[in-house]
Amino acid sequence: MTPVAQNYDVAIVGGGLAGSALAHALSATPLRIALLEARDPRKLEQPSFDARATALANGSQRVLDTLGIWDDVADEATPITCIHVSERGRFGAARILAADEGVPALGYLVENRVLGEALWRSIDRESNVTVIAPATLESIETLPDAVEFHAASGRRAQTIRARLAVAADGLNSRVRAELGIGTLEDDYAQSAVILNCRPEVAHAGRAFERFTPNGPIAILPLTCGRVAAVWTLSTSDAERVMQLDDAEFGDALQQAFGYRLGRFLEVGRRATYPLRRLRSTDLTGPRVALIGSAAVNVHPVAGQGFNLALRDVAVLAEVLSDELLAAGRDADSGSASVLERYATWRLDDQRRVASFTHGLIKFFGINSMPLAVTRGVGLMAFDLLPGAKAALARHTMGLSGRLSRLARGLPLVSNRSGLD
Repeated sequence: MTPVAQNYDVAIVGGGLAGSALAHALSATPLRIALLEARDPRKLEQPSFDARATALANGSQRVLDTLGIWDDVADEATPITCIHVSERGRFGAARILAADEGVPALGYLVENRVLGEALWRSIDRESNVTVIAPATLESIETLPDAVEFHAASGRRAQTIRARLAVAADGLNSRVRAELGIGTLEDDYAQSAVILNCRPEVAHAGRAFERFTPNGPIAILPLTCGRVAAVWTLSTSDAERVMQLDDAEFGDALQQAFGYRLGRFLEVGRRATYPLRRLRSTDLTGPRVALIGSAAVNVHPVAGQGFNLALRDVAVLAEVLSDELLAAGRDADSGSASVLERYATWRLDDQRRVASFTHGLIKFFGINSMPLAVTRGVGLMAFDLLPGAKAALARHTMGLSGRLSRLARGLPLVSNRSGLD
């Protein structure tokens, strides 16, 4: 027997950081939300030396603060007070300082576990968010007035119908593929090797972006004297270093990065994933919106991935809130006008960040001597031009362009909005 459909205003597919952040943001509205997640949210990663972390830009911290999440993670967040950019074996460097930009931090490093637990705890408290997890998505059907999902949760078949579907299911989004939204891809023929390590010299809130002939290395400050390393290598070199023992790997990383933090005294468990830029041909489809990596996936060189996704979340939540305010009970969360406003607002920012990270990889990936000298001079000039540094700082902090209410520290729904 076909199960009776459960009706919602918004169904979010994917309960990772982007999807759970959107569910939490929309819980402030009267919308009925379904959140479908393939994994069991009760089995979040336990604390460990090797816990993965996310770089949060200053603007992202403001969004989380406005949403009431920041207080739950602040004690375990590491502020970035300086970003040091250099090229291995070349003269010239640039430094962006939080003090120069008049902010307490340029960004923060937060372990994924900490952020995920805070978001899921908040969702558990909300009466208008229904979590369906672990759930396996079996089919998707687009109807004139809704999107219908057929899913299995345990041994139970479920049908979920929503006026708006949100694809928050990552780089290899099934929702995007099922609905026929195409993608444009650039394969970098590179992989990122990620790990945590413990340096000899205290990081003191400093983050390093080090360009090498084989790819960039990001060293980011973490709690307990650790740093997170994201080492970009050719696919073959990444496979090779993954086979090294800890001592050999530490020596190889040391040789590539240098000694700005002294020696790496301890290296943690390594993981690797292939790198490619992916852009969806459309941010929306009939009654569907794409957010996060389902919409655009960028190179990790500038740590912009989740920050871009969180801006998607903030904008989509604002557009839906405004639709409710304007139309009241007649609001259609999946209407063409709602989707058009979301796509128009987000497209420029997504293209700019995708082009910025892609350009960095191309510019620093060319090893000709004349260009190498030009890069060194450029880094020195950039370090001496406060206006240029301020513009880049605002861009990387997520404070440029049109800002959402959440990014400006304003609540999504005013107490006097009348949405209740």
